Amino acid sequence: MANESKKRDWTPAEIKEEVRNIQKVIEEQKRKVKYEHFTSVTPEEIKEKLKRAEIPWIFHQGWNSTTPGGTVNYHLGIRNSTSTKFIWLFAHVWVGSGNIDPIVGTFLLNVDTRFPRLTQPKFTGLTLNPNSSAFLNFSLKVPSTVEKTNYLGNSCLMQFNWHDVGTYIDRSVFVFAVS
Repeated sequence: MANESKKRDWTPAEIKEEVRNIQKVIEEQKRKVKYEHFTSVTPEEIKEKLKRAEIPWIFHQGWNSTTPGGTVNYHLGIRNSTSTKFIWLFAHVWVGSGNIDPIVGTFLLNVDTRFPRLTQPKFTGLTLNPNSSAFLNFSLKVPSTVEKTNYLGNSCLMQFNWHDVGTYIDRSVFVFAVS
């Protein structure tokens, strides 16, 4: 694997500083990315994520609702709070009710096949330097024949290993209306 996941013992001062850094980026993105809907991690959620193994994670997202035949523009923020550079990262986006499934294999298979599945970035993936953030933008075409209702969009952050099993890293869900 390209990176080893390990657990870091954060000091209270380091946690406070990282929470402040992430909140600053979130506020910048809220001003910059003008989407109808926007969610982000809270300071408490940041602290919980920092207790996990040292891996990148999804920290905010923005999107719009649309009409049949329209497009959902989806903005995804990824944070690397570690001292390690991560390579070969990809985000996969699709529609389906998988987010509540705790089993990664079936979570990824829970797909509404009327919608496309999208993966970014292009080969060789995203390189995320230590203590940095990256942003990906997806355009999800909505079929003109779908019902007017709410749909569940999913995103999955993963790290590829070109000649072995890759690593599931994090996930998020977003609800968009088709009306």
